[in-house]
Amino acid sequence: MNIGFLPTRFDVASLTAELAAHPEVWGQYPWRTEHPRSPHREASDVWVRYNALERLGPHFNDAHEAQWYPVCDLLPAAKRLASEVAQTMGATSLGGVLITKVPAGKQIYPHIDLGWHALHYEKIAVQIAGNDKQAFCFEDGHVSAQPGQSYWFNNQATHWVTNESDEDRITFICCIRRVH
Repeated sequence: MNIGFLPTRFDVASLTAELAAHPEVWGQYPWRTEHPRSPHREASDVWVRYNALERLGPHFNDAHEAQWYPVCDLLPAAKRLASEVAQTMGATSLGGVLITKVPAGKQIYPHIDLGWHALHYEKIAVQIAGNDKQAFCFEDGHVSAQPGQSYWFNNQATHWVTNESDEDRITFICCIRRVH
């Protein structure tokens, strides 16, 4: 199985309110969404933590120590939620933190995430906005998460997201490392 629910629910009310109060945070760094053939072309992102912005260039996705982005000043709940996820999951280190939005009737197309970051970290998601007509899909299963539900996923297997509802689907993705 490449995806599954976790037993922990998180309080997402503060982050939901901050995102609603600051719509300008969406799409500030359109690296994943701007190319017309990108599997993420119908989505929008908020980059909360990743490689230092001054390293932007051809090797941006190489090995790095993740840094908090300035958006944390507007979304302090994102930083708190990342800390809660890391602590709950017993993380020894925290990598990228990303918030994705798939608008009503849109999707993220089937793809596999490759590269150093995708191979180095486990992916934990917390649903910020979701319903039963939205799904994070793999060939061997899918998750239709409600706000606050958490789940793990393997982004090294083909995956996609559907939103057949009339509401945005918003997901908080936290990348962690743990000692097993």
